[in-house]
Amino acid sequence: MATDTSFGEVRKFEDFLVTAIADLPEIDIATVAATGTTEVVSGADGGWLGLGVDTSNDDDESSVSFGALNWTAGNSDMKMEARCIVVTSVADNHFFVGFSDTIASANETTFSATSDTVTIDTISDGIGILWDEDATTKNFWCVAGKADAVTVAQVLGSEYNPVINTPFTLGCFLSADRKTACFYINGKEVYRIDSSTTLISAVDLVPIVVNHEQATAYTLEVDYLYGSKGRAED
Repeated sequence: MATDTSFGEVRKFEDFLVTAIADLPEIDIATVAATGTTEVVSGADGGWLGLGVDTSNDDDESSVSFGALNWTAGNSDMKMEARCIVVTSVADNHFFVGFSDTIASANETTFSATSDTVTIDTISDGIGILWDEDATTKNFWCVAGKADAVTVAQVLGSEYNPVINTPFTLGCFLSADRKTACFYINGKEVYRIDSSTTLISAVDLVPIVVNHEQATAYTLEVDYLYGSKGRAED
């Protein structure tokens, strides 16, 4: 981290206080075609972005990220956070909040927990918090993956489960050596791992929220997206 400045961290925060997502060129999105809308929620107090999915199963996603892979694992400590709310339905939800090695428009799947077996899907590296109704244990999962292999798969207690129309905040921290990770729900640390090996590859990442289709149409709304990392010294 740079020490010659009062601003030793890079911080990126988006509150979606616009009338159209096209007004935010530094934001990247993906839209499920059948749903047809990934947009700022009209009239929402404080700014909310709606990530809607339709009724096809495991076909597509709606997602939002910052516009570039500017968050390199291994260069500094990193943290991300997003405040979300599930509307329409709490059945068949499948979403991920964390860091991914692809921006939203790449339209890649992140993690699944089908039958309580966590897999890393089409992304190669990522870390964050997962909800997957195809899991046997329908709770939040703390997950990470390195080079297409799962390195963290920890299920949490049901006390953290989302409630329809009730906001919740999810976030994660990854240390500069990539061996320590912390996971947060509503500002509380809910799981920490200190590994003897790296949890994620030394690759470029981006903070992201991904809402996967899983047979039931619903919307995951995002209040804000945040990321921070140490500022480079040169």
